[in-house]
Amino acid sequence: MDINEIENRRHKILEALSNELNENSIAAVLRKEEGAPEMISAMLDELGDGDRGIIGDFYFRPLQTEDDPVQVFTAVFTIANDVPTDRLQALYEAISYVNFAVPAGCFSIDKDHRFFCYALNTLLPSDLEDAQVFRQIDLAVGNAFFFAD
Repeated sequence: MDINEIENRRHKILEALSNELNENSIAAVLRKEEGAPEMISAMLDELGDGDRGIIGDFYFRPLQTEDDPVQVFTAVFTIANDVPTDRLQALYEAISYVNFAVPAGCFSIDKDHRFFCYALNTLLPSDLEDAQVFRQIDLAVGNAFFFAD
């Protein structure tokens, strides 16, 4: 199977996930921007205290070749867009403790201290059928919700 076919399969799977999120009252849109993988962006007002606009992005990482034995699905939840400088040290310390205890994924602050997020990468064998891939990414999104919350 060539990369275009793989990308078409991924598109259909992401489209189904986007539809499922919308059916569950989670505003989600499937989008493609130049130079970035196709992804779902969703507004997650069910996380945390409900007062924040947490954004979830869900996507497959680009393949290197059509023969890659695994594909990677990523779920990223942006928890805060601009971390106050006076809170960075305490947040770094808290993240190091939490990341040691969390069984999957990790919390992170980007290098420019602009946003705080939770990310979960899921490895999927490339030979899975579409229904199996959908089930696995659906579970990954649910797990990411759980851990980020």
